[in-house]
Parts: sequence; C-alpha cells; structure tokens
Amino acid sequence: MATAARQSGSMTLEEFLLRPDEKPYHEYIDGRIEVKVSPEAKHGIIEYELTRSINRYCLPLGLGRAFIELRCTFTGRSIVPDVAFMRTEHVEIDAKGEYGSVYRIPPDIHVEILSPGQSAAATRKKLKHSTSHGSAIGWFIFPEDRKIEVYRGGELSMTLQIGDVLAAEPALPGFKLPVEEIFGWLKPS
Repeated sequence: MATAARQSGSMTLEEFLLRPDEKPYHEYIDGRIEVKVSPEAKHGIIEYELTRSINRYCLPLGLGRAFIELRCTFTGRSIVPDVAFMRTEHVEIDAKGEYGSVYRIPPDIHVEILSPGQSAAATRKKLKHSTSHGSAIGWFIFPEDRKIEVYRGGELSMTLQIGDVLAAEPALPGFKLPVEEIFGWLKPS
C-alpha cells in the first residue's frame, strides 16, 4: 500500500498500539505515524493471488500461513505488510483456538507491492529493516515494471524478472512461483 501522509506528534509505540485499528491503516515507523492508502486494482490482485498461492502450498504441509495486511510489531515499529507469511511456530493462536490478531514479531516473509504514488525508497527501507531484524526474506513487487526485488539480511540480494522463478528458502522450503505467473494474474482470463 502507498504511504500517503505522515502525522507528527509525540506518541509512544505502546500508545499507538492502544488506538483502534482502522482503515486506512496506520504504521508506526521511527517515532512517526504513517498513513497507508487503499491499493489500486493491480496491487490488490497480486496481493490476493500471492496470498492464495502461498497458502495453497503451505497449509496442506503444515508449514504456516500467509496473511493479507497483518499488523506486525517489532523492534520499535508497527507495520502492516501487504502480505506476511508466518511459519507455523510463529502463528499466534488465541484462547478460542483461533488465529490471533497480535503479532509482536517480524513476518518470516515480508511482501510489499508498489502502488502509484508510493515511495519506493521508503518501502525499501521497511524491507531492509524487516530483513535485518528477523524476516528471512522480503519481496518488493513492481507491477508496472514486471520485476521483484528480493531482500535478505537487510540488503537487496537480487532482482527477478520475467523468466525467473521466485523462491522462498529458507522461510518456506520448496515454494517456487514463476515471475511470469505473478504478472500474468494482471490479465483477465
């Protein structure tokens, strides 16, 4: 989702987390509150289809679950990745035996999808931060350019294009998805 505006003021992370979560979502980054705006159609299609593809692979194997717009709070930040994959041992279960809604850890896979007007530089910083602080892998998907930047260990490790295959080792062993298939979702069938 695109970062639309920044709100100033002095609010701690704990105060921020006491606020009700509402749309548009807000993120707490480096002491600032950043407002996210609704994605456009291409963004939403990739977000939905990627989550569905990951879950079709990992759920039968008991490897974890992918979530759309899951709030993840860690290392003084509270972010809402477009897609977050959590390995089974990191999936929160509440007292009712249902999926929990509070995640105080980074996602195992952090995915962001560029929307028009979104700052690519700010999004890269988020992915670098996540992959420096516990996310095994980060994917930054560019629908218009048909490319995917892959982040590991806080750094850009490679850029994938049509003809390449997106893999998720070690976070999601064996998961592979052709880049062409991801961008093929943008065409009506």
